[in-house]
Amino acid sequence: MVSTMVSRSKSRILGDALAAVCGVVFFGLSVGFEKIDPRNVSWLTFGDQQTHWLGWRFFAADSWRWPLGANPTYGWGRMNSIVFTDSFPGLALFFKALNLEVFDNGQYFGIGLLVSAVALFLGGRKLFLRLGLSFWPALLAAAILSTTPLFWWMQRWYPALSSGVPLLVWAFYIYLDKELSSPRLFRRWLALLVAALATQAYLFLAVAGFFAATLIRRFVQNSSERRTLVVGCGVVFFLCTFVMYALGYYTVPSKWAQTGGYGWYSANLLGLIDQNDASRWMPDLPSISGQYEPTALSSGTLIILAILIGSQLIVQKPLGLRVLIREHFPLVGVLGVLLLVSVTNTISFGSTSFKVPLPERLEHALSIFRSSARFVWPTLVVLSVVTIVLVARRIRHTSVLLAAVLLFQVVDYGPEFGTVSSERNGRSSLITFDESFWERVPSAYEKISTHPAASLGLDWAVCAYAAVETKRIGECGYFSRVQGLESVNRSQSQALLSGNLDAATVYWVSIGWLQENLGALIDVYSATDTEVFISHKGGATSDASVLIFPVCEVHDACSFLGDDRETLGQFLRELKTAPQT
Repeated sequence: MVSTMVSRSKSRILGDALAAVCGVVFFGLSVGFEKIDPRNVSWLTFGDQQTHWLGWRFFAADSWRWPLGANPTYGWGRMNSIVFTDSFPGLALFFKALNLEVFDNGQYFGIGLLVSAVALFLGGRKLFLRLGLSFWPALLAAAILSTTPLFWWMQRWYPALSSGVPLLVWAFYIYLDKELSSPRLFRRWLALLVAALATQAYLFLAVAGFFAATLIRRFVQNSSERRTLVVGCGVVFFLCTFVMYALGYYTVPSKWAQTGGYGWYSANLLGLIDQNDASRWMPDLPSISGQYEPTALSSGTLIILAILIGSQLIVQKPLGLRVLIREHFPLVGVLGVLLLVSVTNTISFGSTSFKVPLPERLEHALSIFRSSARFVWPTLVVLSVVTIVLVARRIRHTSVLLAAVLLFQVVDYGPEFGTVSSERNGRSSLITFDESFWERVPSAYEKISTHPAASLGLDWAVCAYAAVETKRIGECGYFSRVQGLESVNRSQSQALLSGNLDAATVYWVSIGWLQENLGALIDVYSATDTEVFISHKGGATSDASVLIFPVCEVHDACSFLGDDRETLGQFLRELKTAPQT
């Protein structure tokens, strides 16, 4: 018996080691080992990754605050956190605590993607072992699950969200463990839920679905455990709420979270089979605008599903689906609810869609999670796992079949899943700004604020990068949850139109706004005794904007602007006489 236990232990260690190696290898192929270097930032300074990286840079440069995730130097009204720039919040706290310059001025996203890849292969193997697959089939099945577009597609646009598949795989693994005592069960779920909160809000709700299914199943099946389950659920809820507060989920007003547009980023009814240009051989099906994130079973899983259906037509042996559904009815119910939320009330089939009216308040509340297609991910993970397991139980040469399917899938997706690894490597940002100009601007100007204020607004990346590099507050940016900026714009407009400007703020104003308010501005800045200088020449801004420096005489008479400096009043008069384009 002892020798059997030792043999199992060695097999488990060997299997985990092989799974970890597979995760590292896949990371090398899909992301590239160069991305681990914290000084390698070029690959993060384009697209949506810009705000993930800039959010971290502001957070690292700021002092510690409460809540710990608060990031007030990046955003308007000092209301922001590391959560709302999707910057791997948990890792951000860890690396900020390390306080190493190489990370503070660099990045840890490559490390985060490596951890996710290893966690996915490890979790996938354990999950398939729990479902009865032997050593090699479990490893091969984990590899099929880990090379799905659901994982690697998200790496190139939303690094933190790519952790969704590993978290869901581990959630399914814990859900299937019926032998855990209540205390151990709640400890594991708490750890996983906190990990999800420390990664991304969408992932927390997806993982919470498996947690809810676990509680419902135990509550129904074991009446003696109900009191413990209720108390444990309350404790987990309280601790998760506290973690959300500490991470900074509540640093913005609730109205900012309701983004509107529920149904825009929805799941298509054909989404389970639509490869969305990821596949070399499988067609891209038509869909409506906004449905570009992965919602399909992988090409390999679809082949396995076809084999399962074909074998069933030939053998006509019961698969036991009714028993499975009855046994796991709480999970099926939770997945059904998440599936409905993902489809939304804008129901689409291919390129055709129609909208089912919902109460306005309900639709607005649901828009907190506007990218609702992501809630189909738990269903994708469960369907993939169940399909592979059912075929493995029916086919004799399981390892051969799974190896062939894995090879097909890797070749099929090969040109696409290496996109991140082919991104430019380098220690310089692809975002550029006029460094020589900003070096001359006195440090007394503590803040750069764009107007009109808008998430993903005028010159936002250049403004934010200039601010963080010169250790200033940057009221410019791109955030997952910033709405309701009307009050910010009213306040800034009032200041600009009255000449009552904040002496410590550089106003980065669009020429379009200046033209709209030209008459009122000329009256104020032509008559004022205070010389408000501007910068519009020399490349410090784009042709669509102007930098306004208030009360310039207190900052060395604006000599830092050079010989071409002019007052705002002069510029407005020139703007009035210039031909309109």
